[in-house]
Amino acid sequence: MKRGNFMNALVQPSVGCAAAAPSRRSFIRLVGGGAVLAATGSLAGCSGELPEAAVQPWRSPDREADTRRFMLAHALLAPNPHNRQPWIADLREAGRVHLTCDGERLLPETDPFGRQILIGCGAFIELAVIAAAQRGVSAKVELFPDGAPADQALPKRSRVATLVLGEPGSAAADPLFAQIVRRHTRKSAYANDRALPETLLRSWGETATRFGLRTGAATGAAAMDPVRKITREAYEIEATTASTWLESARLMRIGPGAITANPDGISLNSLMVRALHTVRLFDPMEVPVKGSSSLQRVMDRWVPFETASGFLWLASPDNTRPTQVAAGRAYVRAHLLATAAGVDMHPLSQALQEFPEMSGPRAAIHRTLGLGAGGETLQMLSRVGFATEPRGPSPRRSLESLLRT
Repeated sequence: MKRGNFMNALVQPSVGCAAAAPSRRSFIRLVGGGAVLAATGSLAGCSGELPEAAVQPWRSPDREADTRRFMLAHALLAPNPHNRQPWIADLREAGRVHLTCDGERLLPETDPFGRQILIGCGAFIELAVIAAAQRGVSAKVELFPDGAPADQALPKRSRVATLVLGEPGSAAADPLFAQIVRRHTRKSAYANDRALPETLLRSWGETATRFGLRTGAATGAAAMDPVRKITREAYEIEATTASTWLESARLMRIGPGAITANPDGISLNSLMVRALHTVRLFDPMEVPVKGSSSLQRVMDRWVPFETASGFLWLASPDNTRPTQVAAGRAYVRAHLLATAAGVDMHPLSQALQEFPEMSGPRAAIHRTLGLGAGGETLQMLSRVGFATEPRGPSPRRSLESLLRT
């Protein structure tokens, strides 16, 4: 997830405002410039916690009695790029779910061919399959029943898959089901001195093989430092490229009102961010420039993302559309396995993006990880380890918003 060009402290969650706002008129000191601003007290609430309405879908997916709704209530909790949630689920044919890629929820600048969007669709499909099995029902996945989109075309309105439900008793429960509502992408600092469980590393490898992919983990300073360097460079490129920065900026939801109204995209809810935005000292549409203090603040935000026990990668032998969907299915299972083991995961996708300015880091990360021969493609790169502070779920749209009935 991308953040705005402001001080690192501003994106940290606020735990309340008793100290910061003793009266209606509170004063906020800007660390960088030393100026003292009077905030009018018009902020809606004092907590940096996300509004309950925006995270409600995480609380109640088990309440759905209908099997298909039960499947989809869990599937919509899937990880996806920029939290765009690009899913339309058509239930108008009995016993089937037709999953279409929402053409209004794509990322044409950072994800110009829709590879990451289809990975998100794959994660959605896998959670739906797991949830169906919890009800004792198999879900056969028929990919791209109308044909796959062209390799370099956005998958606008493509029918990604049809899920065909089996008879009651046709599937056994998946042990990872319980982890669906517990899985969160934690973007805080991770401990650097804790090793990953060997059993988890093996499970990740077995999961990748199951979907026709392979995986590995870069651990130790000698392997991790080159990855850190490349991912940091990639983040700076994305931040200083106007088209990609502005794509993220347009998806920033600042404050509880905006987050509730649009529970997707990039949620910014700390009290400080909301105050600066209220008095117009934070403009998300300002593109960071090399050498500027605003870019330095952006890069300071990246520092916690270099902490980890290692970097997990997931690669495929080719880069076809079905393979991209398979990568999403494998990735979300890897994350569920990590959650079960008490391990956190946070994708660092910048260096994998296909827009032209990113070609250097993209080639470099493939070389560094020993990938790329014969068309091998790095589909996912995540830092993995143990978050030093808890973070809750990301906002989700309601189940009704994605259904066609």
